Amino acid sequence: MANLDESARRTLFWGLMRAQTTSVVIIAAVAAVIAGSTIGLAALWGGTISLIAYAWGGFQVWLHPGNRVAKRMAGAAVRAELGKIAIMLVLFWLTFAEVPQMRESMTAMVLFLAFMSAQIAGWVQVARLDARLGTKHYGQED
Repeated sequence: MANLDESARRTLFWGLMRAQTTSVVIIAAVAAVIAGSTIGLAALWGGTISLIAYAWGGFQVWLHPGNRVAKRMAGAAVRAELGKIAIMLVLFWLTFAEVPQMRESMTAMVLFLAFMSAQIAGWVQVARLDARLGTKHYGQED
């Protein structure tokens, strides 16, 4: 985990949120224009699942005041990852269990594509911001 000051933590969190939100809106709008409102809503929801999960993870790692203490950082990272996975699984399960239209092949494909697009947009933005901030990662050799 990086040793970050308050400004860098906020920059990373809000950069991630902006990138994912922008990705979700653009993909949902394009999907709605090309394939209709049901597909557009599926794209919107797929991206939103990623956005919600990453908001939890980002808050735990970068913004939660109790997780800035060195001895709590590793636990915060684990909680963030486990929480993201749990949120994603529950939201996908609820979506497929409660919304029959989402089980159709085209709608499900768009849902997953929008989900992955939002994730990729977030990964790219965090990598860009991390490089720009010049953060030092202690204990990592990647």
